[in-house]
Amino acid sequence: MKRLFPILIVVLVLTLAACDTDRVYQQTYDFDETGWHMDSIPSFSFEIEDAAPKNLKLHLRNSIAYPTYNVYLTYFLEDSTGRELASELINIELFNPKTGAPKGSGSSIYQQEVDILSNYSFPTTGTYTFRVVQYMRELQLKEILSVGLRVEKASE
Repeated sequence: MKRLFPILIVVLVLTLAACDTDRVYQQTYDFDETGWHMDSIPSFSFEIEDAAPKNLKLHLRNSIAYPTYNVYLTYFLEDSTGRELASELINIELFNPKTGAPKGSGSSIYQQEVDILSNYSFPTTGTYTFRVVQYMRELQLKEILSVGLRVEKASE
């Protein structure tokens, strides 16, 4: 029975992963225990293999001890030549500014999923890079644990 348990766990994980048919790409960048330094620029490279529109979603994880209610980030989407296709400074509210209640899902660690580009049509197939930069006034964002990108097929 002890030998069968790890095999069952692997089968369960693979089965659950296979159910996500809309996912084109998903990756997370974890920060070390000191947090997100302003010089740290997470970068995600992914392949687009068809012309169908895609949704790009940013995932952000923070602890309940994060000291402010929001975080400013700038994202950059580039093609394989480095040409910038899209960029924007965004404000993500991690806590309700009036009540202080955390947003997202979790208990002491919270995860936000933010729509970045919806129904985005990439100009061609190929490799694309998505970079995200923190634009807060602090050198180090403590209690920001990770940032990630999900690219998925857009709903028809």
